[in-house]
Amino acid sequence: MLRLVTVALLVFLHAEGADSLVWHPKARTFDLDFRERPLNEFLGYIRSETGWEVRVEPGLSQLVDGKFRGKPAADAIRLMLGRTQFKLVPRTQGGTRLTVYSGNIGAATQEVQAVVQEAAAFEEVLVEGELQITLPVKIHYFKSKYASINADPNATDLRPLFAGMNEIWEIANLRFLLNQPELLRAADAAAEREFANLFTPDVPKAFVRQHQARILHKLLPDLPDRGKAFHIVLIYTMPDAYGAVYLPAKGVILMPQVKFAKLIDPKGVWKDGSPVFYAQSNILAHEMGHALSLNHVATQGNLMIDGRLREGFGIGPGVGLSVEQIEKARKQAKTKGPYVPGVNSKPNVGE
Repeated sequence: MLRLVTVALLVFLHAEGADSLVWHPKARTFDLDFRERPLNEFLGYIRSETGWEVRVEPGLSQLVDGKFRGKPAADAIRLMLGRTQFKLVPRTQGGTRLTVYSGNIGAATQEVQAVVQEAAAFEEVLVEGELQITLPVKIHYFKSKYASINADPNATDLRPLFAGMNEIWEIANLRFLLNQPELLRAADAAAEREFANLFTPDVPKAFVRQHQARILHKLLPDLPDRGKAFHIVLIYTMPDAYGAVYLPAKGVILMPQVKFAKLIDPKGVWKDGSPVFYAQSNILAHEMGHALSLNHVATQGNLMIDGRLREGFGIGPGVGLSVEQIEKARKQAKTKGPYVPGVNSKPNVGE
């Protein structure tokens, strides 16, 4: 997705009964519920949730209205736009471009503003007869004077990443929504300096692997709602990097932004719509599984497979979950927070 630097980000609260859009990136389908929403705002929801580049012809002012689930992307947009023309095509640098116009595609010169569906509180609702649990997730960008660990908000497009994670966890009727990102600073200046020093070329890898976890636990603060809310902390990179890692004692998923530097575009943005994007969603979904009290397994194709046991090529785990895993994850979700030893215990399955 191209970074849009010329438009402001509009934030709309997503209250009960409000318009909503759910994007399923692997299936490339939409769930939509809109009631007479101005065209530009509807397109803003699409831009925010998919990560696509969206352009529209200035002056188009129709209202869009519709409600359906599981519609392929092109069919959904066609139903919502009626006679207004559009083109949905891959971009040369990766990702997708949606262009909306009345007659001449060249007239679509306006970049669409993003309309963000803000996370609400914990919620349980019936969706087609099944109880769906919605969990808000707090996002933190780690800020530091050391460039190697100073998170860049422009380096990771989190909403499409969450769309991929939600598509995986749909099997358990769990859905995760982002809160507005916040900044997070080191709890200990000495640990911050010690961690940054691990990037020095003459530091042996064995030393890094032995001490990285210890330093991280001093570096990251104990959040006041630890075990009572789900948290993701983004850090720019790590000397011995994971795709992401759950730190049970802290109750946070730590996600380095450039673990797979060769798999991001020159502007530092994840390649939405490519296999890379799905791999990153799998990794985040896997770590969310740990937050939901799930352990590693040896089953090929399972979301929680231990990376050392996984067979085949590509990055990231599978997407399967057993009935027992789903039951356990949902029980943890109903506590409204992640598994944190001594704070929020793992649930007992079968009770």
